[in-house]
Amino acid sequence: MSMFSFNNQRITITKGERIKDLNSSNNNKASSKNDDNNNEQIIESGDIFFFYRPKIDTKEVKDIEDVQRFYMVICSNINKNTTTTNKNYRLFMLGSKKMPEIVEGKSGSEERNWALNILTTSNPEELHNELLLPAEYTTKTRGKRKIAAAQPAGEGKYSIIRHDGHTELAYILEIPEVTGPTQTEFEIKKEASYIISVKNPEIFIPGYAVFSKKDGRKPNYPKNIKEKFGEKRWINVDDPQILDYEKTQLLLIGARKRNVEEELGIKIDEEKENKNSADIFKELKIKKDEIPLQSFLKGKFPKAEEIPMSKGIKEIPSEKVPGIKGGQKGGKIAATKAPSSAAIAKILSGIRFPVNKTELLKFLHKNKNKVEEDANDEIFDRLNKLPKKTYYKITDVEIEISKLR
Repeated sequence: MSMFSFNNQRITITKGERIKDLNSSNNNKASSKNDDNNNEQIIESGDIFFFYRPKIDTKEVKDIEDVQRFYMVICSNINKNTTTTNKNYRLFMLGSKKMPEIVEGKSGSEERNWALNILTTSNPEELHNELLLPAEYTTKTRGKRKIAAAQPAGEGKYSIIRHDGHTELAYILEIPEVTGPTQTEFEIKKEASYIISVKNPEIFIPGYAVFSKKDGRKPNYPKNIKEKFGEKRWINVDDPQILDYEKTQLLLIGARKRNVEEELGIKIDEEKENKNSADIFKELKIKKDEIPLQSFLKGKFPKAEEIPMSKGIKEIPSEKVPGIKGGQKGGKIAATKAPSSAAIAKILSGIRFPVNKTELLKFLHKNKNKVEEDANDEIFDRLNKLPKKTYYKITDVEIEISKLR
């Protein structure tokens, strides 16, 4: 049995279901293959983009601590299972706000990460609005809050490959030409590959519950895809159409960060891009004056004065804000769980019992900065539903909250 952690949570994969560790394959020389064999090996190819969204009310990002969300967009140009000319833009949110680390000759929890499909669309304008349009929402404890537009962190070409009994996602970065501080923060390499597997939504895996166990929000897979899972916890991406379904959950394991094409025996058709030819403008229909262009080209985090003024803003309900009670299409999905006892104790630390409900809520407003905003609003909702009575100790509060779960 193998165990590892995502965001301080543990995941278990039994020996029979273990995903093969690709680091061992670094010792195997990829045999030379002709073009026909390459075409059989490559399942899908296309454009890949990386974006990050600053934390709420953050004007300037200096490192990953100032980042709310990290995204990956893949748009296929070649798909072995379809001849359609329509493109699907798939937006994935990544855990830990970065790509998995890649340490050659070693396999650890840092080399594994999850990704969740939060939007699939054939309309680039919909993706544009999701990433580039700022938003405002109102909280019960902090009033109006502002969500900044996402910023680009890189673009390149990718391929999904069948290799040694598993599938890999490999990419080569085109912009920036030389990786900089932004790419270092998000573990974006000049070239890299990752084992890519899809989680069976019908099997509960402790520590890998993006949705609660009783939550009905799962990928709406058709029968033929469900049959591929069977009793398996994870399957390969043999059919890339499985990536089109929103709420699809992926597991990425770092494999290699150099000589990707040679090791895998493939050719990724990267191009030398510049500000005039970048795919971010052609494929995603983003205008040059909508992003801090020079910082993007140099791989740096932009200064506040470099970030263009938005031409619009959207109002959204607080429950659809990234990271708060999520569940809606387009970046609003997150784990749904009640506030922990530790968070409740933290925000109520210093309160003098006995108190009534009104006094509890007043104390919460005064101490709202003690916990993250996501937990803050959850705690407020819980306390607001408590019965009107006198509470003599913190455990009295916790007992009543537990009855609401």
